[in-house]
Amino acid sequence: MKWHWPALVLGLAAIGTLGTFGITHSENMWPQVADQQIGASEWNMFGTGPSHDAVIENGPNQNLSVKWTRQFSQPLMQPSVVRGVVYVGGIGNKPAVYAIDAKTGKTLWKTDVNNQVMTTPVVHDGIVFVGSGNHNFPISHVPQYGVQIIRGNGPSAIYALDARTGAILWKHETQGEDMPTFVYANHLVYVANGSDELLALSPLTGQTVWKLSLPSYVSMSSPTIVGNMMYFGGTHPAAIYAINLQTHQVQWMHTLPHPLGGSDDVPPAAADGMIYFDYVQQVHNEPHEVVYALNAQNGHTVWTVDEGAGTIPVGPNGGPRDETGIPTIYGNRLYVSSPLTDSFYAFNLQTGALDFSVHFKSQMTQGPVIYQGVCYVGDVHGNFYAINATTGKIQGKLHFQGAFMPSTPVLVGQTLFIGDKAGQFMAIPLSEFAS
Repeated sequence: MKWHWPALVLGLAAIGTLGTFGITHSENMWPQVADQQIGASEWNMFGTGPSHDAVIENGPNQNLSVKWTRQFSQPLMQPSVVRGVVYVGGIGNKPAVYAIDAKTGKTLWKTDVNNQVMTTPVVHDGIVFVGSGNHNFPISHVPQYGVQIIRGNGPSAIYALDARTGAILWKHETQGEDMPTFVYANHLVYVANGSDELLALSPLTGQTVWKLSLPSYVSMSSPTIVGNMMYFGGTHPAAIYAINLQTHQVQWMHTLPHPLGGSDDVPPAAADGMIYFDYVQQVHNEPHEVVYALNAQNGHTVWTVDEGAGTIPVGPNGGPRDETGIPTIYGNRLYVSSPLTDSFYAFNLQTGALDFSVHFKSQMTQGPVIYQGVCYVGDVHGNFYAINATTGKIQGKLHFQGAFMPSTPVLVGQTLFIGDKAGQFMAIPLSEFAS
């Protein structure tokens, strides 16, 4: 653990009086921007909630339509938009966290960190929480079944930054990567990571309030909280976990059969007492993408759907990478893409019946954002689609310079906020798809 005392003292002074269960609100804790009403008032988990549909349309956001493109020195991955500011982390050789004016695209501040930032910045009470780390394995922890594994080499840490200035308030170093997005709940910051553990930290100091050792490591499976239960996936062994946040114990663990990858990457979606996720399973000696629905209370399987066989995507070092989609819930349907079959699917939430599928000529690892009956989602060739959420018909397409990464766009009113792998970060009006 490392505390940055000068920044912490100054940051807390700017934030205001500390309460027993949080921080007293003060307008001084936020950056000065063109329009502070743009976006959410806080951002507490991946996709803003268990459905993963990151749409902000309340009040003054309903008709927001802005357009700008900014070039950065590195790809910016998963944004959150809070009080007029886009907070987003970079995954380049000199990783940093950025605050960008949502209306103008102007960079407000930049804070260097010690490794890539793949988390969506969680923003609460004037503090921005991000994690650093990478997907590599230390030589001493090359994956072997039955052996506890640490994921992530080089430095990894949990950061708390001053939302107004970007100053580091505290830094909690960990053995493994901190790539999954955190959750702010119960006046704690929850972190599942590559260190085979779940941490509950004080948001003010970064000190560990409690922790739970896990059999699996977690790569990109950002936790979802419903009530007093937390859900996420891990691997080695491949399983979906339900953690009781009152007892600090594993409520249930659903071990997945014949895993080939993805259980530690997929952030589970949740609705109406069900948990939804996908992973790669070996079926007749071939990799298949399989979607699951589990009973949230006991972890029992409600339904499964085999999306079909395909080739597992590989990263630059030849290892498997980005094998699963990001499930998103809208209405009575589950939407998810398959990087194995290069298709986008809509399933009935209760039965798993296929409502439609759309086949593309390239992989799609991004999760959709869905608004007024239209799914907006990008592929690895820089195409960004508008897909009818009922029929699967493609209603529009835009093309950009770089690939769209495993992340979820954010829609505020009539404007999409998203970055590509070429280092462009953009505000895109929905009206662009009509033209």
